[in-house]
Amino acid sequence: MRTFVAIAIMLLVGLLAGLMIYLLARRLVTGWLAAVEARRRASLEEKLYPWFSGASAQTPPVLRRLRRWPDRRLFIELCLAWLPEADAPSRQRLIDWLEENGYVDQWIAQLGHRDPWKRERAAQLLGVARSEEAVEPLVEALDDPALDVRMRAAAALGALGGQAARSALIEALTDQNRWSTIRIADLLSEMGPEVGEEVLQAYPRMSRGAQLAAIDLLARIGGARTGAFFKELLIDPDRDIRARAAAALGRTGYRPAVPWLLEALLDEAWPVRAMSAKALGAMRVEEAIPRLCAALRDQEWWVRANSAQALDAIGPAGRFALESMRDDEDRFARDQAHAVLAKAGVQE
Repeated sequence: MRTFVAIAIMLLVGLLAGLMIYLLARRLVTGWLAAVEARRRASLEEKLYPWFSGASAQTPPVLRRLRRWPDRRLFIELCLAWLPEADAPSRQRLIDWLEENGYVDQWIAQLGHRDPWKRERAAQLLGVARSEEAVEPLVEALDDPALDVRMRAAAALGALGGQAARSALIEALTDQNRWSTIRIADLLSEMGPEVGEEVLQAYPRMSRGAQLAAIDLLARIGGARTGAFFKELLIDPDRDIRARAAAALGRTGYRPAVPWLLEALLDEAWPVRAMSAKALGAMRVEEAIPRLCAALRDQEWWVRANSAQALDAIGPAGRFALESMRDDEDRFARDQAHAVLAKAGVQE
């Protein structure tokens, strides 16, 4: 029995020692390979620097000898790392080289690969390369079954810009995934003032979710027609659209909509009343004070809270009205007035 136990212990010790030796050897080999690649990368970057930086327009001889996969991979990594920082002539030269040598076509082809990760990676690379040849394939990738691929394609189109990319992203607002809708709206907001007019034109044919995202987008980017557009939405049958429109008017400060916002304080839907109160406060509309005081008696807490905060935001006249509401017969109105004034540092 003792012999068996001793043998078992020796085997276990040997196994642990072998495992430690394997892990140590693997770490050493991994570090050595990383060092070799770092030296190879630094050497390649040194040879390519004049071409990358624009100091020389002549194609470096090393580019004609990129036959081995590690060198090709390192070159693509370097090229993609330089592209975002390159000036316009250098960027175009790099893009032309990628197109002429088939890399852009290769990435476009990979958008149809059965592996979602490869499709996602291809969309990412096309976004960095910003080749005009990739616009249509990326538009098609917006219908990919994988969300991550759709998001990479959307980001690539956002980087490429242009009317075709904007139109495709506006259509992509109909994506049912809430996160993707928000992300696409963010991309559109960075694509220039033309987006606003195009979103307004596309709004009537959008789905409800896309319309809600479009309202938030238009409030962010502004435009000559957005104020009047939001005002008209205050009578939309959908209460969420009315509420978003009221919030958007508060962000844009469109004064001609004030009478409509005053009416919206009496809307049957409490989100509309709450957002209208907040908008009137943001716009510091003193004529809204009586209705905001009445809204302090609303049955919904959010309406009362927004109304009290709106009165405080209006300034001295609004705070005076809040002080008068401390003695109101409605307990909820009194409590809300006390809470906001206390937060503002106003003593009784």
